[in-house]
This record gives sequence, C-alpha cells and structure tokens, in this order.
Amino acid sequence: MTESYLGPLVHVDEVTAEIRRRKSKDVYKTVTGSSRKLIDQKTRLEEADGWNAVRKNTKSTRMAKPKPKDEQLEDEVWTILAQMGFKELSRGRQFAISVGEGVPPRQIDVFAKDDETIVIVECTRRQARGKKQVGSLIEKIGAIREGVLKSIRRTYGQNSKLKVRFVIATRNVSWSDVDLAKCRKAQIVVLTDDEISYYAKLAQHLKHAARYQLLGHLFGGQKIDGLAKQVVATRGKMGGETFYAFPIRPDDLLKIAYVGHKSSRNIDDLETYQRMLLPRRLKTIAEYINSGGKFPTNIVVNLKTSRKSGLKFDVKERVGDDALGVLHLPPIYASAWVIDGQHRLYGYAYARESMTSFSDDPTVVPVLAYENLPAEKEMNLFIDINSKQVKVNTGLLVELYSDLHWESANPAEAFQALLSRMASRLNTTASSPLRDRMVVTGRKKTQFRCLTQTSIRDGLDVAKLMGTVGQRTIMPGPLSTPSPEDYDANLRKGLAVLVDCFTMFSQGLPSRWEMGDAPGGGYLCTNNGIRAMLHVIGDIAEHVRQKNGTDFCLLSAPEAFAELEPYISALVDYFKAASDQEVLSFRRVGSSLTAVRQQAFGMEAQIQKARAEFMPDGLANYLSTLDEAGTVEARTKVLDIQKRLFEYIVGALKAQYGMDKKAWWVKGIPARIRADCSKRWEEKDREGDEEGQLYMQNYIDICLHNWDLVGDVVALDAKDKQDKKGNTKWIRRLNDIRNQVTHPERGALDTEQVSVVRTLYEKVNEYFPSGLSSN
Repeated sequence: MTESYLGPLVHVDEVTAEIRRRKSKDVYKTVTGSSRKLIDQKTRLEEADGWNAVRKNTKSTRMAKPKPKDEQLEDEVWTILAQMGFKELSRGRQFAISVGEGVPPRQIDVFAKDDETIVIVECTRRQARGKKQVGSLIEKIGAIREGVLKSIRRTYGQNSKLKVRFVIATRNVSWSDVDLAKCRKAQIVVLTDDEISYYAKLAQHLKHAARYQLLGHLFGGQKIDGLAKQVVATRGKMGGETFYAFPIRPDDLLKIAYVGHKSSRNIDDLETYQRMLLPRRLKTIAEYINSGGKFPTNIVVNLKTSRKSGLKFDVKERVGDDALGVLHLPPIYASAWVIDGQHRLYGYAYARESMTSFSDDPTVVPVLAYENLPAEKEMNLFIDINSKQVKVNTGLLVELYSDLHWESANPAEAFQALLSRMASRLNTTASSPLRDRMVVTGRKKTQFRCLTQTSIRDGLDVAKLMGTVGQRTIMPGPLSTPSPEDYDANLRKGLAVLVDCFTMFSQGLPSRWEMGDAPGGGYLCTNNGIRAMLHVIGDIAEHVRQKNGTDFCLLSAPEAFAELEPYISALVDYFKAASDQEVLSFRRVGSSLTAVRQQAFGMEAQIQKARAEFMPDGLANYLSTLDEAGTVEARTKVLDIQKRLFEYIVGALKAQYGMDKKAWWVKGIPARIRADCSKRWEEKDREGDEEGQLYMQNYIDICLHNWDLVGDVVALDAKDKQDKKGNTKWIRRLNDIRNQVTHPERGALDTEQVSVVRTLYEKVNEYFPSGLSSN
C-alpha cells in the first residue's frame, strides 16, 4: 500500500549497501558474451560511449564511467541524510510521490524520514559558479505541496504527527535575495554548497546526533509534536536559580540537545564541536556504553524556552520548598544547551551507530536542568564545572590502563596498553636512563623528575615505533617484532632498543641529561626532547630501510640498535659541542605536535651535516624553509625597528611630561621597568643612561601604560585602535625574532619569519613619524 502513494524506499537495514553505491563517483556495468573475443568487441563499443574497463574477468568485463554531475549532488545529499540516521530513504532515482488523482506521480530527488519528520529535497546545480533561475522550481514545489502532504498522510496514517520540510539543495548557485525571499514565503529551506559540506563533516563528527542539528536548522523554533516528552522530575533551588532533576533516555535528550552555536553552519564553526567533543573520547565512551557501562553523574543542561510559555511543570507533591511532579520538556530541536556531560551524552550517538537495535533500551541518564539561565551565569557555571572538577592523576590512569587492557582482544586497547606499559617500564627499569625521571603517583615534579608517562606514551604512538593499529590488527613498527600479538616480545625488544639509544645521550652528555628541564640548557631529558628523539629514531629506521632494505621488525634488539647507533652518535657529537643557547633554541620552539616535529627536524639537520646521505621525508622541506640571506637582512631591519621604537616612544614621553627632573621617566615608565633598568644600569657602573637598559619587550607595557599618547601610532594599520593587547602583539613577535637574529648560534630564520620582519619594517616606516629624536 505504501508504494502506491510514494516509493520505492530503502529501509534502515538496507541503508549501508545503498550508501556504498551512492558514495561512488562512478556508475558501473558488466559486459558479458559467449566468448572473450565478443566481450572485447562489446567493450570497445562501450569505451566509445565513455565507459572505461576497470576489471577483466574470464567471462565478463566490469566497466565504469563518472556519474552525471546532477546525480552526484543528489547522492551526496542522500548520503548525508543516511549517515545521520534517517530510517527510510528514497531508493535510486525513480522515487516518486503521488500528487493527485489523474496526475502522474512527481519524481523526488531525495526523501528521508525519521520518527518525527520527513525531509524532501530537490537538487539543482550549475557547471560553474553563478546565478540560476530557480523561480520555476520554487513554483513547482508550491504546486505539489498539498498533494505530497496528502500522500504522506495516506501512507503513514491520517493522525500522523510527522512534520514535513521541503528543501532545495544547490551546487555552484549564487542565490539572489529575491529568490531567497520566495523560498522563505513558501517555507522552503535552502542548502548551499558550504552548508552541504558543513553537514557532511558534522555527520562524521556527531554521527546520528548530527541529524538533530540539521532538523534544528530546518524546523528552527517550531514545536514538533513527536518530540513532546514528559519526565518525572524534582524541582528545587540552587544558588538562587531553579533547577529540575530527572532521568531520561539519552536518545530523547539527544533530540533536543546542542553543544555549539546552534545557528552556525560553516566549516570554520566545526571547530566548536571539535574542541568540545573529541572524537577519540566519544569513541572510547561508546565502547564503554556498548559493553554495558553506565554513568551515574548528572548531565547539566540549560533549557531555552520562550518567555511567554516557559516550562510546564505539573506539581504532584511538595516537600518544603521542593516539589515532585511531571516536567514537560520543550518539543523543539536544539533547545537544550549542554553545559556539562557533552562526551557522555554524545557518546551515545556513537554507541547507537554500532548497535542493531536500541528502541527497547531502557537505559536512562540523570539530568540537572536549568531554564533560561542568564548568559553570564551560564558561562560561569560552564567554566566552573569544566575546569574545577577533581580529576584522577593521569599518571595513575596510564598505569591502570596498561594493567586493565594488557593483551586485550581489542587491538586498539591492547596497543595502547603496550605503549602505556613501555612508558611505565622506561621509568622503572634499573638500566633505563629515564628511571625515576617521570612524575607518577606519590612522586612530585622536580627539574630532574620532569617527564610524564602520558607524554612519553603519546610520543611512542605518534612516532609509530611500535607499529600502527588497523581495523582488526596491529601492523608492526621498527621496534616491534613481526608478531603484533606477541605483546611481551614487543615490549622486551622496544624497551631494549630505547634504553640503548637513550644511554648514548645519558653517558655521552651526562651533565645535560641530568639537568632535566632546568634553565640554562635543560632540554634533552624533557617531554619534548624525548618525543623529538623518538621521531628521529623512527626516521633513521625508515632511512636505513630505504637505503639497504633492512626491515627493522625482523631484527633483534642488538641488531636494530647497531643500525641506529652511527646516526645517533652524530647527534650526540653535535650536542657535545653545542652551547646552552643552541640547546635552548630547540626548547623554545614549543610543545605542540608540530613544534616537536620541528625539533626533530632540527636534530636531523645536524645528523645530515655529518652524514650527507641522510635525508628522511620532510627534512629537505624543513631545510629549504631556512633563509640564511634573509636572516642577515632581518637582523639589520629588526635593530632599526627597535631604534625607531625607542626614539618615538621616549620622544613622545619627553614631549608630554617634560625633561625637568626626568619627569618623563617617572611618569611615563612603569615602576617595575624603571627598577629593572636601574639595576642593570648600576651593574654596568652607570654607563650611559638608564633608558639605555630598556629591553624591546618593555615597550609593550610602556605602550599599554601610555596608550592614549602612543596608541594611534603603535597600532600601525589596525582598524580597532583601542585593542591595546592585540595591537602590541607585533612587538612581542618581533622580540622573539630579535632574540634569534642577535644570537647566530640559534640558527637561521625561516622564510615566514623573514617575511614578518619585512612587513613590520614597511609598516613602521609608514606609520611612525620620521626624523624623531629622543634628545
């Protein structure tokens, strides 16, 4: 009966196969024949028609050609909706809906239905970006609307509370304001290129929960009958604000929840979700849920309701100032902002994706809900909860993880347990140069004990020394054995090689190794230093493999170390001759993954000087970014900019406050800076003037102290001249570059740094008054 009004349909158990077909950019056909000769003749005819042979079989040839562009757009939109978890979708390109007696059924590009809504999409595109006449399409949708709605009611029941939304999805179409206004009047939602891309990525990130963000867009602010939900709740007061506490199925809460700004729909705004909802953590929580795990702690939300209606709460019993009753949740998509418990809640979306059925799952989560909490209180509560909760020591978690998941049947769990145990053993093995160098439970951080197990474990993971995790197994790495499942053997080999490598540093550079993260040259035995060395070890192994075909996983621990030793020896020799400033130049690069990789390249550059054939992937590009000639030019320009800063700022202060009794110095220079300059002046036997002891970084605080006087000039070409801190960042950036160019041992600037100096030099010459003198 259904297909007499609309169809054909793909149901939830058929979606996966249809997604695979729709995702492909090509269409396929099979050419058969009674002989190979006949098949080849048919194949040549098909090739003349644009088909390409992709696989020749004994009795057939598989052929393919690109889908038409309009079909590609339809398939992309269909796939997004399928990945979002809609339960019924249109099948193929022949899906049609009856629109009236005696009228041919109307072909529809994309149809998608879940429990509460139906989305009907018409797609249109241009070859190149530009305007397109869409007025006729808008009129056609208006003409068939009533007929479509009648067919839906006849199919799903006259009393169905399904909400229907018509959508036009476009590619390369520049919409006019007139056509957009027509769509709004006709209650048609427009999805443009950027929004289609946004929802595609959102579906990857939030899984089925992304559907409710889309529906929040399509049905923004509308009451959806199918969302109406009542829960047994208690009502009370906390901190002067009314709250409700209740249990709810996570699937029901997901329908009205959101995390990021609910009106954001561009790719850049996905960072909001990525910062709030880490995919790795969501996946881990989903695995915990699917294994029977439960969460006893509250998810905290702020329910956004209209001021007119507000929340409806039917009181059943009162106990003092508190009440027990039935709470009517707002039947509106994206009406519950999640203040705390984001990962717990959205972890259920990941969990649901891997479950065949959850409609009868009785699991509930506890919720603490506020209503229309003021923005300031909402923000403060969010910060308090997410930054001040008591957390378990991460070192202890590493130890627990390696014990709980050792030799797990899950490859990813087992692999992380291996890395965790390696990090732990590096800290406890008697022969390890990292013994007692890690901050663990009961051991406080010192300059000597400055490593963390989590950082070392992550460093092993990123460097891929012990291998990589596939879907069902672990691929060997250079320090593992050929048998990924032999975790004990992998642990012994990897640990032995790393102990030997680090021993070269600890014995060859004992004083630097003992420094830990102490100032004045402490770097090698720090988290960043060790992680950079792990990268270097991995790159040496890959270089040796490419050079002579040696597969490290086939070598014993002594054999593997013998291959690494000559290269590491060259690096140890470099650090023996390096000054404190050269060593600290590595430390100053930073601690991000990219920064640590840059430090590794810096080490490899020194190996390459001793062994010219050593050129691992990425090193040539790193070396090419260093600008020796530009560094010489930048040194001159930086010192000239510093001179201009001094002349302008000191000159402006003298003109404002006068030179009598050095008033400009007392009134214009912050007391702390004056004290520091005076101290340095005295240490130099009062050589020159006190102002001659100003550092470039001092100009930041001096400018902030006298912004009304110097701000217009110091802000350079900034539009907002009152953004004091933002408009002085260039001085801090320049100071960092100055520290590098005035100490040649720190190496050359890269091309980006040179470009920064050139740009600032031009701006200072343009905006700073010329011919200034501080005298």
